[in-house]
Amino acid sequence: ERCVRYAFELAAKRSRKHLTLVHKTNVLTFAGDLWQRTFTAVAKDFPQVATAYNHVDAACIYFVQDPHRYDVIVTDNLFGDILTDLGGAVSGGIGVASSANLNPRRTGPSMFEPVHGSAPDIVGTGKANPVAAILSAAHMLEFLGEARAAEALRTACVDAPSGTTSQVGTEIASRVAKAAK
Repeated sequence: ERCVRYAFELAAKRSRKHLTLVHKTNVLTFAGDLWQRTFTAVAKDFPQVATAYNHVDAACIYFVQDPHRYDVIVTDNLFGDILTDLGGAVSGGIGVASSANLNPRRTGPSMFEPVHGSAPDIVGTGKANPVAAILSAAHMLEFLGEARAAEALRTACVDAPSGTTSQVGTEIASRVAKAAK
């Protein structure tokens, strides 16, 4: 219930106010029914949020063909892991995909990191693209209430140049510094 409620709270704060439940209720009937019942019950507390349901296989197709149909998605960990990897692939590659594991009640830590992890196989080579780590920092800033700083980081990452880790990072830092003036 907490996960679904947080998804509704997040959707309610966004301009589109739209939340999609993604699951596989036609096959995983017991687990899917629990998610569907919870989603329907919590939706009553958020009449301003439009809702939809997609089976996970259909959601994968829509991610590729029509990704803008989504605003906020709520799902379980298994389907979420699949969708976030696919989302990274269709938005520029897993090398630039950021992630956040949130504790919305702030009773413990939240974690912000690149989807690809620490990439230990390329440490010290200058090949790591820092964009995912920087976008993860933007997620953190937004979560901490620093929306303007988060947007500055995101904007600085748009059309980031190619190059070594330090070249890309230096260019993005320069863009953020210019935006701050």
